[in-house]
Amino acid sequence: MDAVKNAVEHLNPGQTPVVTFDQPLFALAKQIQWKWPESYGEDQIVVIFGGLHIEMVALKTLGTGCKGVVGCKHLCKPRLRQQGQQTHSCEHPMSCTRRAHQVTAAALYIL
Repeated sequence: MDAVKNAVEHLNPGQTPVVTFDQPLFALAKQIQWKWPESYGEDQIVVIFGGLHIEMVALKTLGTGCKGVVGCKHLCKPRLRQQGQQTHSCEHPMSCTRRAHQVTAAALYIL
């Protein structure tokens, strides 16, 4: 975090640095900010989740609403159970949401 602060201060004096981290490092960075607020406080450096984690949370949030919706099982990729029975994967809301996004993007692409 010191290296980022120094680099930003050198390139853009007075600008607040913004750093993205994956979840485990984000948690550590927030603990550092809380323990030493005078040097690493939220007014000194902005710490945010990386793009992957933001996408995962967004897809999970959207996918949670898919449970119980008529037609949701048609969006979810089927998976095989024992003895050849099929089920859909709505137990995992992100897969349903990601599939819905893929179908929407494909439909918009052909327009």
